[in-house]
Amino acid sequence: MVVDMILTVCCSCCYYYLLKIPFKMITWIFQQFVSLYNFFRRFLPQLIHKLASYTGGHKYHRVENDIESGLVDDTDNYRKAIEANIRFQDSQEKITALQKEKDDAITRFQDSQEQIKVLQKEKSDVLTRFQDCQEKINVLQKEKSDVLTRLSEVMGSKLRDNNPAITDLNDPNRPMKLGDQFSELYENEWTDAYSVLEDSKKLTEIEIIEILIKILKDIYETCLADVSQQLSGHRSTVHGLSDDEIEGFIKAVKDSIKTNASKYIPLLRKKIASDSSSCKTVVQYRDCCLAYIESCVNLCYYVAVQDPPMVIDFVTGQIFDKQSWKEYTRSGTEVEYVVWPALYLYKGGPIMSKGVVQPKETK
Repeated sequence: MVVDMILTVCCSCCYYYLLKIPFKMITWIFQQFVSLYNFFRRFLPQLIHKLASYTGGHKYHRVENDIESGLVDDTDNYRKAIEANIRFQDSQEKITALQKEKDDAITRFQDSQEQIKVLQKEKSDVLTRFQDCQEKINVLQKEKSDVLTRLSEVMGSKLRDNNPAITDLNDPNRPMKLGDQFSELYENEWTDAYSVLEDSKKLTEIEIIEILIKILKDIYETCLADVSQQLSGHRSTVHGLSDDEIEGFIKAVKDSIKTNASKYIPLLRKKIASDSSSCKTVVQYRDCCLAYIESCVNLCYYVAVQDPPMVIDFVTGQIFDKQSWKEYTRSGTEVEYVVWPALYLYKGGPIMSKGVVQPKETK
């Protein structure tokens, strides 16, 4: 209060001397000014606080200037409160903005999840259709392969039917292979059987050769008769029909006999070597020549089931023919006896395995 009075007196004196205004007038003006100043000083903080709450965080930087100019007291606490309020409002705005961004991100994420589910379902449907198509393709390819195989078999069968010039290269018992086996039979099993007979029976060379030739010949003739009997039995079931009508049936029977040869041969070996067999030479020497006998049955039956049958020739001319025969232990131009027969593709056909003969001694 004292400060206010001193200030009023000083200001009044200054204005009186400078402006020549009556002293009482100046005193009254300053009294009014001081009253107004005290009013604003009392109510200004409350007014500023209300304005801050209504404007939603407007930044009141001018308040700081008023505080510094002395219009408001308690400057530090009030300034800190204003700044804290401003920072709080800014933080609220940032939090609101971030919350909105978060909500937008969640919405976009959920939309993406829905799209992913849709795409996964489409992918699953496409894979299912692909697998179905692949299975259909596999079925069609298998059907195509089966049809081609059957067509190839039919065409090959027609070409091979009674045509020895055309053979099935997949057949391990085709004529060319049988020719090789026929030569191996002479070089291996025949030689072993010869040695056994020579050691155990005390026979001459010619006698042993005749025994082994007789075993082979009996087996060959038995195999030819057996195959012929099988075909005759099937022909009798279609008796009365023309050859053209039964041609396909007979061809199928021949193929069946050849296909089942490996299953039938063991039975045939027992039949030929049994005590009741018509092959008496085979029965007589079955104990010492069993390996030779079994090989002869196996080879002769495959020779007999060829279409047309292959031919084993046991007869030779008087003059040695080196195109179909080989010499045994000596050379010469005239034949004395057959050691091993020749094998032909068919009657009158090409030679598949040369025979062996013993020429007469040259005097």
